[in-house]
Amino acid sequence: MSRTPQPQEVSDRRDAPRIALEGQYSLRIDPCDGREPITCVLLDYSVTGMRVELPQELALPTNVHVVIGKIAHNARIVWRKGNVAGVDLVDEHHSIY
Repeated sequence: MSRTPQPQEVSDRRDAPRIALEGQYSLRIDPCDGREPITCVLLDYSVTGMRVELPQELALPTNVHVVIGKIAHNARIVWRKGNVAGVDLVDEHHSIY
């Protein structure tokens, strides 16, 4: 019988350690669908992804660009809980191994 993973076990499956920022920084998510990029609060990040807070519950496609300054990264929304989203930096996984 399989058991449900506990929170500690789930966080241990991450590819890279996260750094908490407590909302001190912002970035933009470009939905790439004709809308303007959306300014979000950066809650935490790692080399492979981040957790962001959107200004409100907005519909987003799975594939987006994360825009920091003038640099855009290919990204994927991997989970949502209200106006908080988990973002996977698609091109970064190979760079840490």
